[in-house]
Amino acid sequence: MARLFDPTRLQRRWQLIVLTAILGIIVFLFFSFERPPPRRRAADTLPISQLGVSLHNQGTAGRLIKPKDIKVIGLVFFGRKDRVRILRCYLERNLAVNGGWLDEVHWVRNTDTKDDVDYLHKLIASNPSYKQIEIKETGFIGYGLAWSTLEEGAIYVKIDDDVVFMADDAVSRVVSTKLAHPECLVVAANMINSPLMGWVHYHMGATHPYLPELINPEDVKPELAPDRGKRPETAKRTDWKYTQHPYWAGPDDYFFSFEQEPPTMRHRWLRLATNAENQVRELKRTPISDAEYKTWGNSVQSWAIAAQQHYSFLENLYEDQLDLYQFSPKAQAWITDYQRLSINFIAINATEILSHLPMDTVDEEWLTVSLPKKIGKSVAVDTHALAVHFSFGGQGDVQTTDLLGRYLDYALENACMAPAPGSKDMKGSYYI
Repeated sequence: MARLFDPTRLQRRWQLIVLTAILGIIVFLFFSFERPPPRRRAADTLPISQLGVSLHNQGTAGRLIKPKDIKVIGLVFFGRKDRVRILRCYLERNLAVNGGWLDEVHWVRNTDTKDDVDYLHKLIASNPSYKQIEIKETGFIGYGLAWSTLEEGAIYVKIDDDVVFMADDAVSRVVSTKLAHPECLVVAANMINSPLMGWVHYHMGATHPYLPELINPEDVKPELAPDRGKRPETAKRTDWKYTQHPYWAGPDDYFFSFEQEPPTMRHRWLRLATNAENQVRELKRTPISDAEYKTWGNSVQSWAIAAQQHYSFLENLYEDQLDLYQFSPKAQAWITDYQRLSINFIAINATEILSHLPMDTVDEEWLTVSLPKKIGKSVAVDTHALAVHFSFGGQGDVQTTDLLGRYLDYALENACMAPAPGSKDMKGSYYI
């Protein structure tokens, strides 16, 4: 028997079809619009295996090959054990015996402090790739004398003893750029905490809003009061991941000047919580907003500007966004136009330097201003060669922060090399 036409049933079917279509459109629109990522809690973290390889992704592809007929020597002016125990990890990763570009590392003693000198002797004895360069004076006179000890024909990478991070390709990049561009007398790495490049990094968006943790003065114990006439005790290892520390908490109108003094010894700086609307306003509350593009500007004297750059770098390192410091892959090197550039990490050709000695002024001025002007060559910064310089003399109070402990923690976790179990031929490998 044929079914009778049921208009009510047909109407319900069409209502179901329309409702299903509407729900489908809503779901499609919901997933189509980009939503901001959820705010990470301080306790959240990523396993190191997800942070990238080769000391994190440096934003560049391919590996540079060391020329067989070129000898590359690291030159380090040694002065401070607490910095060098961090630098040592990176140097040994870069030794030729470990697959890097440094055939040797020459150490120039620049201190008379017994504890530091004893450490230097043990360091040199630990590795056949290390050699001590003997000079009669320390300080600025010693700097000038050291340059006369260079080996003819070698490429030197001069590295300050307080370089506390270097990308795995930093050495190979400055050397390669120097070899490819003989018109450049000096090729420098792209240094975090550099008077010139720090200003550039800020305006490229690589610096983030950080402020010192607010501490009630009544809670500060005498031993935590910064003493500018005393060298602090060796830094204790502190978690380098900014997510393992709380966000900054304090008044909305709080401002910290680049000229202010540190609150306590071993204090920490904390990230301000930001969004797209308040990012600029929050940065204006911090020291970096007053940074200058000058060799002798406030950036070279302000411990606070230095501290903010360091904490920002550690955040960028964790977030795998070191490309914030770099120009495009096809960009040319940054030319300093004879403005004095810090020589914390530079590549030079020994023959060029030896043929124009003696120096008639301090080495930094001579290498980046006087001699380049005299012979008509440039000084360049390879923006893809990343390294971190801890502090200048006028930034001494940066040691009142917990930054050395954080850089030590990162180095121990990611950079220091441990010998393979049962290995007898350790070559350059060691673990601190």
